Formats: sequence, structure tokens, C-alpha cells
Amino acid sequence: MYAKEVMGTSNSHRIAGIDPKNVEDEYQDRALRELTDAELFDQVCRIVARPPMRGLTSFTLHAPLEVMARYGLMRLVDPSDRELARLQMVASAAVYGHQVDLMSALTRVHSFSDANTAAGELAAAFTSGDAECTEALVLSIALQFGTKSLVNLLTPLALPTLTGASHSHIGLWLLLRHAEPAGVENASLLRAAARALAADPTGQMTSFQGMSIQGTQRLETSPEQVCQEILDKLANPAKGTLGRQSIRELVEAGEKTGNVDSLFGDFIRHDLSQPQIDAAFRAVLQVSAHSMLQHDLEQAKFGWSHCLNLPQSAFGLSSVTTDRKLALAAALVWVTAYRSVLSDRALDLSWHPHPVKEASVLEALQTSPAAAASRVWHAADDELSAIRSVLATEASIRNDIHLVKYTRACLDMGTFDPEHVRLYLAAAAHLCALWMAEVPRATIPEALLVGRITPRNAVLIP
Repeated sequence: MYAKEVMGTSNSHRIAGIDPKNVEDEYQDRALRELTDAELFDQVCRIVARPPMRGLTSFTLHAPLEVMARYGLMRLVDPSDRELARLQMVASAAVYGHQVDLMSALTRVHSFSDANTAAGELAAAFTSGDAECTEALVLSIALQFGTKSLVNLLTPLALPTLTGASHSHIGLWLLLRHAEPAGVENASLLRAAARALAADPTGQMTSFQGMSIQGTQRLETSPEQVCQEILDKLANPAKGTLGRQSIRELVEAGEKTGNVDSLFGDFIRHDLSQPQIDAAFRAVLQVSAHSMLQHDLEQAKFGWSHCLNLPQSAFGLSSVTTDRKLALAAALVWVTAYRSVLSDRALDLSWHPHPVKEASVLEALQTSPAAAASRVWHAADDELSAIRSVLATEASIRNDIHLVKYTRACLDMGTFDPEHVRLYLAAAAHLCALWMAEVPRATIPEALLVGRITPRNAVLIP
């Protein structure tokens, strides 16, 4: 009934066993330059795909997401910095393999008579809280039916969850976006996310309960008006109080304000057209980018970066799943929670930065977040391609996963909302400048392990 999953270290696996303290030297000694980006990505995946034994820390939660995001940016990285960007992927794999107590490869993988049977088994395993079975079924479904089928089945479970820092759906989107066609080896990057989902199946958002996500009455409002109304409502919602800083606790604090239901309950009750859903997503994501640009730097790295990453991945999934309205509902919960709990002032949605004195994009990035955002916002059209490359490069050669995830998400938004491409590029430049000041180029090699090496008693993600 079960066939053993083919996974592990092959004879040609050059990355396994690298000492984190000697990543640079071993990168050279093992001739990792000879591997293509895809080969390097595949070998890193084999290491970071295995879940940790004792639960998720920030590093082990993000490691599978990080390598997918880094691989997705690689095509935009300046060729002269390509090896440094690849070195960051290898560093994560080296630390993960050396420091994390890993679960063994799964053995419970079997085939299904049809997709409906697979969906039923997955739903039953999730509802019963059987993490191991859910994990095995995720790999089985990917192997038999492909990545898109897996994503469609997991999306309704991943979007409303509060477990795993609400990051499961980010993994789904990155897998679909950057590892297609993926197959079981790259789908294995979802092992930890699958376990987190099933470990607490009732740990979900509480907003919009009792409402039909499908809707029964058409909303007689133009997409343009939908966008403007959501922008206005999110500019300055009533404020809640945050205790601890985890994403789960932030969302729970935001939901306790009642803002989600009071602001958007009537909207979600309606049957929404595809243009109305698109307009709502544009509003959510514009608010998220403005929040990065207009609020204090204190919350930029880990607060306002997630405020955009969470709904952006939901939007990405909405382009391939039938649950578009569910994706939008989740996005409204996240952005309302962040605006309710972290914001300290109303957004000015007509805001734009004052032009800076003439400087190159790189010089502006090295000056300050405000200067970087301004330079990018006021860039000429023929500069935008080069700006994307600069932002992708500066993010990719640094160690922080939040910067990599945020940059990738902002670059994606230029396609979905081209009218506001400068808003998203400016937000990415703002965060990038913050990290460039913290990790100047000359210190990158010595910072390879920062954020990766964590204590054995590190706080687990709820």
C-alpha cells in the first residue's frame, strides 16, 4: 500500500554536511559554482524540507520559504553578485542541516483512485489533527496530481489558519510561483507547514463567522468604488492593543477590536464579481505598501513587511484557486489587524515623497530609507528595469529572509497593479535601505549566520 518516498542525500549531493562556520571556504572547495541555480536550489531543498523534531522556530519556519524566494529572485540578480546570492542559500542549508534535529524521511506515501478521494483523505486527516498523515498525504497528492492540484486542496485549509505564523499559504504561493513544475522533492518544502496546519485545526480566524463566503446578493458597486471604500476604511481603523509580538497574537488582537466585521462584514456577505475582488485586493495591497512608507521604522522589518507579504501571497493563490473570495477575506483580516494594532496615525493615501537631490539608486539606498523610496518613486520609466535588478540583488546578497520575501512580493505587484508600480518599488527600496544600513556590503560575509544560528531553547512559533 505504501511506497517509500525517494528523498535524501544522493552521491552527487555537494551541500550536505557543510560546516556553517566554513560556508565560504566549502563553497569553493566543493566547486558549488559548477552547479546551475536550479541544481543548487534542488540540493538545498533536500536539506531544509525536513521538519524539525521539536516544533518551529523563526529560522526553521522561514528556511523553506527563504530558499524558494531567493531562487525566485535569482534571475534578476546582477551577474557580478550571483555567487554571493547563492552563498546565502547554501548558508541556510548548512545551518539547517547542522543545527536542527530533523525528522526522518516519510514512508507513508500511496496513490489514490481519484482526486476526490485524495481531497477527502486530506480533509479527514486535517480535521482529526493527524499531523503525520496530513504531511504524508501532501506529498502523495503532489506526486500523483501535481503542484496545482495540491495547492487547490491546501489553500482553503491554509488561508484562515493562525498556526505557523499564518505562513503556510506563503509557502503554497512560493512553491507554485517559483518551483513549478515542482514534483515531490520541492513539494517536500511544505512538510513543516502541513504538520503545523494539522497540529491545531481549530486555530483559525474568527472574523466573518456564520457568513456564506460564496455570497447570495450581488454588490451593486463599481470596482473603482470598491477600491476607494476599502482604502478609506483601512486608513485609520479603531485601535486595539498588542501584548506579545507573534503574528498569531497580533491577528487575534486585531480581531478582538471587531473592526473586520464592522468594516467589511456587509461587503463579504455579497456575491462579488471578479473585477470587484481584484479591486479589493489592489486596495489592501496599496494600504500595506503605504504603511511601510508612512509609519515609523520600528515596525518596518517584521511588522509592515508581513502586512504586505501575507495578503500578497493570498492574492497570488487567488489567481489559481476557485476560493478567490476566501483569499480576499483572509487578506482583509490580516491588513485590518495590522492597521488596527500597529498603526499610530492615519494614512495619507495621496502621499508621495518629495524628490531627492540627484543621486543614483544605489547611492540613495545607501543614504536612508526615505531617500531610497523617493529616488525610486520619482524614477523615469526607462529606469524601472534596472531598479528591479538593484533591489533584487541587494536583498539577495543579504541574510535576512523578511527582506527577501518582501522584495519578491513587491516586484510581483508591478504586474498586478502597474498603475502603482512605483509605490511597491518604493516600499521595497525603503526596507532594503534599512537592511543595507544594518548589514553593509563589507560585513555580509561575517553576517552569514546572523538570524540563522538560534539557541536550542529558542521560542517556538505558536
